[in-house]
Amino acid sequence: MATKAAGHGSSGADWAELLQGPIKSKTVFPVLVLHLLADAPDTGSGLMSRIEALCAGLLAVNTNTIYPLLRRLEERGFVIGEWEHPTKRSRRFYRITDAGRERLERIKAGMLPYLDMLAGSIARLRRELYDVDAA
Repeated sequence: MATKAAGHGSSGADWAELLQGPIKSKTVFPVLVLHLLADAPDTGSGLMSRIEALCAGLLAVNTNTIYPLLRRLEERGFVIGEWEHPTKRSRRFYRITDAGRERLERIKAGMLPYLDMLAGSIARLRRELYDVDAA
């Protein structure tokens, strides 16, 4: 696990944890899936493609992350998964429920300070490593 250099900065951020732990598993990843499904129903593989395109690799997503998350969201009533062809196994499309939309709005209401903290942490890291102002 990465650690903060002694005497540099005051955020105390553990970069490996910041970029792999909280962003992906507890905060941005679930809300991003709900957000994308609010825009349009999609399959797990479709969501993976959309997340990869949107995040340019920041959030590594694969079948071992997307499908367990979709199952948890479905168990909690935030999404519904339906087979494309009900009589045979085919692609499973997920759509957001009303409860999922409410959950999305609640999360988004408190998420901006967290995203601002991430942006600030990345800007400080960029300044520290490259001695340049963040764009």
